[in-house]
Amino acid sequence: MAKAVNSRFGRVLGVSFLLTTGAWHAAAIAQTTAASPTSTDQTTVEQTSIDAPVDAAGSEEIVVTGFRRSLQLANEKKRSADVVSDGISAEDIGKFPDQNLAESLQRITGVQITRSRGEGSSVSIRGLAPDFARTQYNGRTLGSGGSRSFDFTALSAEFVSAVEVAKSPSADMIEGGLAGTINVRTARPLDIGKSSFNGTVEGVYEDNPKKLSPRVAGLANYVNSSKTFGINVGVAYEQRKYLAVSYEGYGAETGVEAQRNPPIDYNRDGDFGDTYTFNHAQAYQAFPGSRKRFSVVGAVQYKPTDNVNVFADYFHSDFRDKGRWYENATRFTNIAPALPGQLYGVTASTIDTTLVPQLLSGSQGFVTAMTATGLDHRASTFSQDSRKILNSYAGGFDVTDGNMKVSGQASYFKSTTRSLNNGFATISRAIGTIRHPDGLGSPPQVTYGAGYDPLDPSTFFLLSQDFFGGRNSDRNYEGRLDAEYTIEDGFLKSLKAGLYYGDRRNTSVDTRSSANAATLARLSGGKLVFAPGVEGAVGAVRATNILKPISFDTKIPYYPASYLVTDLDAYYGIIPYATVIGAVPPRDVSGSGYDVGEQTMAAYVQAGFGSADGRLGGNLGVRFVNTQTVSNGLVPDLNGIIIEPGGVFTTVPTGVPTKVKGDYDYFLPSLNVKYELANDLLVRGALARVLGRPGLGSLSAGTSVNANVRSINSGNPSLQPYLSDQADLSLEYYLPKQGLLSAAVFYKHLTNYIINGQVTQTLTAQLRGGGTQTLVFRRNQPLNLASADIKGAEVAAQIPLAYLGGTFDGFGVFGSFTYIDAPKIPQFQGGPNIPLNGVSKYNYNVGGYFEKYGIGLRGSYTYRSEYSSGDGNYFGDGTFVPAYGQLDGSVSYQLTPAISLSADVTNLLDALQKTENSFGLARIQSQIGRRITAGVHFRF
Repeated sequence: MAKAVNSRFGRVLGVSFLLTTGAWHAAAIAQTTAASPTSTDQTTVEQTSIDAPVDAAGSEEIVVTGFRRSLQLANEKKRSADVVSDGISAEDIGKFPDQNLAESLQRITGVQITRSRGEGSSVSIRGLAPDFARTQYNGRTLGSGGSRSFDFTALSAEFVSAVEVAKSPSADMIEGGLAGTINVRTARPLDIGKSSFNGTVEGVYEDNPKKLSPRVAGLANYVNSSKTFGINVGVAYEQRKYLAVSYEGYGAETGVEAQRNPPIDYNRDGDFGDTYTFNHAQAYQAFPGSRKRFSVVGAVQYKPTDNVNVFADYFHSDFRDKGRWYENATRFTNIAPALPGQLYGVTASTIDTTLVPQLLSGSQGFVTAMTATGLDHRASTFSQDSRKILNSYAGGFDVTDGNMKVSGQASYFKSTTRSLNNGFATISRAIGTIRHPDGLGSPPQVTYGAGYDPLDPSTFFLLSQDFFGGRNSDRNYEGRLDAEYTIEDGFLKSLKAGLYYGDRRNTSVDTRSSANAATLARLSGGKLVFAPGVEGAVGAVRATNILKPISFDTKIPYYPASYLVTDLDAYYGIIPYATVIGAVPPRDVSGSGYDVGEQTMAAYVQAGFGSADGRLGGNLGVRFVNTQTVSNGLVPDLNGIIIEPGGVFTTVPTGVPTKVKGDYDYFLPSLNVKYELANDLLVRGALARVLGRPGLGSLSAGTSVNANVRSINSGNPSLQPYLSDQADLSLEYYLPKQGLLSAAVFYKHLTNYIINGQVTQTLTAQLRGGGTQTLVFRRNQPLNLASADIKGAEVAAQIPLAYLGGTFDGFGVFGSFTYIDAPKIPQFQGGPNIPLNGVSKYNYNVGGYFEKYGIGLRGSYTYRSEYSSGDGNYFGDGTFVPAYGQLDGSVSYQLTPAISLSADVTNLLDALQKTENSFGLARIQSQIGRRITAGVHFRF
């Protein structure tokens, strides 16, 4: 089947090529006057000058610096590219337009980002999820875990000279960027061209915690007098002290009254035979923490002649995210007596039956308001600590002999992530009410009944201390060899061929352990007294002396003025951390991890072509790719799972080892054509078949279980890659003075799209401490089940306002708009149709700048409409991110030719980040606050 489709696509590609080139040649012949293929804008560049001098002859030399220089460089790269592309360039080393690369990329037409703790972290291109965007570092693969996407929080922008986004492929590009390929470039020593030192010293002020942190960077570059040898080394350190204040709803859980433990009569009709949907839990949270990033880059380059270039470079990133997670949670899924014989149950409820068509599993309605006795109320603190270390090495050469050029490169990267967190199951049984005064799209209001004080620590008990974390290792060996022969005369301009080999391996495992109340009482030497019978057979210790109240200022609706959390200082004063973790050391969770190996071999041929007048150009090629996978995992006996009563952790018995192999190969043809219709007016077209591989974690042969949200997740080593047959057409008009107008349309026919096969499975779980509980789980496994047609249009503009007269000299505006039309498909087999993951229908950014007299001002507003994040499988109710807009700004001043001052503000309007489920129930509302960065940049 794959070969037949490939054959059909090849024939279509060939016919399209003939028709397209024929039509454009006819258009060229019809031209009555020949236009120069070069721009009429005679701009010269002097980065060290600010004002425009006049020479002796009286002609003005136009000098471009700062942000305008960045726009000019990006336009030059876009114009000369053989493929449909966009990008951002730095005016100088250490002067990238933004501190975070993802934040810069969102200003590129058709690019959207997602954020982590207020920082841009992952990037989407033309609406497709981040896993479809391939990220490269100086042309080689860069990874950061089991995901195909790259986490940009691990990458400092200090040493980046340009970021290029290729939206259409050519045969010589490494496959995998189904949405597009992002290439992060750093300058080699001889590219800088002189011995120099660039440095930055800044302070980063976070508005929420009102704390200041340092950010410093320096790059030393050495070039010998003959400019045949160069070496550079750069070091950067950044710290952020952030505070994220959030509301989180865990999603719409559907439950049969009789299957609650104990049974619960939600509608108070006297029986337990009804099925209702309710918010599994609602939690008000605060995340004070710090992020530290240490980066090192290095490069060596030797160019003894113009025909020989040998190079090597190194990239290191050490990113650590450490903090605490304070949580005040109520769980209406868990209503029970603290002690046998105590009152519990629902005393009042309001149920919305109009939502029944949108609910799952035969629900009779959604519980919009409820009052309960014996309500699970948590006063929790979690310590979080994760560290990601990434190392990337590469070496290569370029040798030219006459018309022949041979290039080679070998590289290696390894990314290792470790995390170890711990938290406390601290519970009270409350009299409480939940309601939604502002509708389901707003956080609910949780109040407590007479006789219960949520700030009284004497009502809380500690059930356990739980440790959880994991390890992920992602490594890749890569090599390529390319040869290109240039043809001086004729329509055929070049022939190019190459080979590629990649060997990637990703391993991941979860680690957990738990110290129950009896163990904690023993370790405390009697300072924590064990109380048997509390919370059933588990027992607990009274938490009176290990809780404290905290409060935060926030604009999140109904966030409590203050609430209790575990006081870690008081707790570890009773039981030292080393004592408790020594007693229950974290161990690997059976069946949770995976070990996936992937070997890729590719070969390509590509022909470059062009007309004699230089107006027509492009390339036509085909790439053959073979991929072999090996997946190792554990398949456990799920009837042996153990859960904590009222807790959130699951213990899975040791599984049976299993190994599964996979193998697939594809031909990937591509065509890129550009034609200059008139001076500075280009039209481009592209046709291609593109391949995108499943996430490495999706290829797992193992199985994991989460009893808290009733889910079983298995991988599928037999997954086939996503395929896209796609077409692009764009028009680009290059204006003088760094101006640009462009428009594009694109189409992708996506097949082999992966969604979750989902079935229900009933298991009998063992309760730690005795007894059993019957639970109904949703079992998920990724399958190639869907196809989709994605269509879209893009428009962009960069307009210097100097056209309006001298008064506006130095002013400019820029912006872009992207429209994406994507179908709705099920998120899981048999489920309702929802929008394709990651696709926002409307995306735009708009901004303006002023640069003159050494002063630089810039502001930009980015917006993307609602999209599905694809993270909704806990209860099958979906996760959607509502429309979000963010305003950022910057100001700079060139104090001397060698020293500049700058200040940047991120999220100037303090916008909230939100998610909700498929029928508008609030899932997350998070306030990160503004971030202000200010400092000095110098170069010598």
